Amino acid sequence: MERSPRLSILVATWNCAAQLDQFLTSLLAQSWTDWECVLLDNASTDGTAELVAAFQRSLADGPQRLLWSSQPDQGIYDAWNRGLRLARGRYVSFIGADDAFLDLFSLEHIAALTVMEADLITARNAYHAPDGRLLRHWGFGWQWKRMRQSMNIAHPGMLIRRELFEVAGAFDPSFRICGDYEWFLRLPADLRTVHSSDSILKVVQAGVSHTRIAQVYLETFRAQRRHLSPVVSAACWALNWLKFARRRLIGLA
Repeated sequence: MERSPRLSILVATWNCAAQLDQFLTSLLAQSWTDWECVLLDNASTDGTAELVAAFQRSLADGPQRLLWSSQPDQGIYDAWNRGLRLARGRYVSFIGADDAFLDLFSLEHIAALTVMEADLITARNAYHAPDGRLLRHWGFGWQWKRMRQSMNIAHPGMLIRRELFEVAGAFDPSFRICGDYEWFLRLPADLRTVHSSDSILKVVQAGVSHTRIAQVYLETFRAQRRHLSPVVSAACWALNWLKFARRRLIGLA
């Protein structure tokens, strides 16, 4: 019987072959190899299939597995749910197709923490502007009180124990941007968590979660109303807009 990997990396793609090439190159260069990568493609037509086939051939004799599933989907959370059904790892990690590991040992640094059998393993990421400027290294450890206000953990690259999805369920695909935040609000406050101060990924702030701010806050408020009291969700709504105004003032948004 084939051994299951320790980590399943789930990547949603759609007509981004050039960016995916960079991500897969950084993944295959990692020193740590106990992983599988599940590519969840939205019926791309830009040569993604040929690119993936080439990488699969390069892994033919190695311990890693690169799985490609291509079919029309209803957004990133629909794709991630498909990936969860395919994943075999003890932990899962969601990474953007346009992200890349910072160095050869990034995955090894965070994967080493799986020996602690935590539910969530968080770290930081290096966030860059589309023109290449480094904006900040960001990402906090799990704190339920802070999570109620807004997403304060760096979701790309963090490791989630797969059994948590059996407890909390799959992502809600009716969300377009903040379905991961809504999912985290379902989790209990007393999770076993570990945080690393290392930055794992280079993340370019060009995706919808960084450019469609109004929709981000609307979906955040929708998730908060679903899981928090009316008073708490309203207070969080006001605080989030104040925080956004401050970030705009200092050039981080």
